Amino acid sequence: MGPRGSRGKLIAAVVAGWLAVSVVVLLILLAVRGPGANDQAGSPKPTGAASNGASAFAALPAGWQRQAADDQTNCAAHSYGQVPAFFSQHPCERVHRELLTTTGDAGRPIVMASYLITFSQAATAAQFNALVTSDGTGNVSDLLREGVSITGSPKRLPPAAFFSTQSGTQVRVAEAAYLSGASDPNDATLKSLAQRAVAQLR
Repeated sequence: MGPRGSRGKLIAAVVAGWLAVSVVVLLILLAVRGPGANDQAGSPKPTGAASNGASAFAALPAGWQRQAADDQTNCAAHSYGQVPAFFSQHPCERVHRELLTTTGDAGRPIVMASYLITFSQAATAAQFNALVTSDGTGNVSDLLREGVSITGSPKRLPPAAFFSTQSGTQVRVAEAAYLSGASDPNDATLKSLAQRAVAQLR
């Protein structure tokens, strides 16, 4: 065989080797990155802004409507009274807030603010629950207070019935008030709804 034939075989062998190495490298890259890597890189993470969606949330009792909801990790920035100072010393892990509406027995529209605060330790959750159940100490800011508007609702939550409970590292809080007219925190209907919100919004 002449030198030209030997050179052709050598080139063919080099090309075949290069193709084999390229295939191996491509398979390794696909295995490491996974099929969804490009999608994940281009998808922004959701922010803490309030939204009107109800996906992935707990099912609501009949007649209740979820008007807005959000999640925050800086609890001190989303609270008032003595509560921001507490959060500054004992940061929460996150707080989930919801704004709900329904109607009372007499057909009066009612707004409910619900909060689920998660801490790293149960002892801290107990301290927080003791703080917010004391009169005049403040609370987590409801979404109305932070600018969310719903039809027929005032800019601030009226005097509201309050209920809270601690379970492990979490504290659940709910406030309920009438959207119009006098709103008494001791109103039996409002107190019942606040308790029901704490029990059912899990």
